[in-house]
Amino acid sequence: MEPARTAARLAILVAFAALGALGCGGGRPRQLPLEGRSTAAPPKHEHLATIERIGCYGSCPVYKLTVYRDGAVEYEGEQYVKVEGKAAGELRPEEVTALEELFRKHRYLELKDSYEYEGYTHAASVYTAYTPAGGKRKDVRHYMGDISAPQRLVTIEEGIDAVVKIEQWIGTRAERDKLLGR
Repeated sequence: MEPARTAARLAILVAFAALGALGCGGGRPRQLPLEGRSTAAPPKHEHLATIERIGCYGSCPVYKLTVYRDGAVEYEGEQYVKVEGKAAGELRPEEVTALEELFRKHRYLELKDSYEYEGYTHAASVYTAYTPAGGKRKDVRHYMGDISAPQRLVTIEEGIDAVVKIEQWIGTRAERDKLLGR
C-alpha cells in the first residue's frame, strides 16, 4: 500500500510541475530575456515635426506626415497622392538634424500661430508643428492664400517635404497627373 501512495504523490507532484512549466500554476510565468536583448520597454517616439496639407479647390495632394526624433516617419495619404492610406519610413540621423536645423534657422518658434487671412480663395492650407528638444510643441496654421505669411514659413513647409523626400509617397507632379488621367 505504501508504494501506491508514493506513486500517487509522485504523480501529483509531476502534474503540478508540468502545470507550472506551462504557466498555469497560478503564479506569473517567468520571462527570460532573449540573448542580447533588453527586457526594457522600447523608447517612446518623441515628436519632432508634423506637416499636414489640406486640399484646395482642385487636385492638391492631401496628406499628413509626422517625424519623430528617433527618425521614424509616419505618413497618411488621403487624396491626389500616389500612396493612399498609411505608410512608414525612416530618416537617417543627419536628416533628422537637417530637419531640426530647418526649424531653428528660419525661427519657426517666432512665427504667429495662424496665417489664415483669405486674400484669395481656393488655395490649400498647410498645418505644421514642431517640438524643440525638451520644449513645448508649436503649431502654425497657414492658408496659402494669406499673402501676409512670411516666406520663411513656406521655406520651412517645402523644406520638410524635401528632407523626408515626400515624392516617394505623393508622387512627382508627372506621376500625380498620370493618376488624374492628365
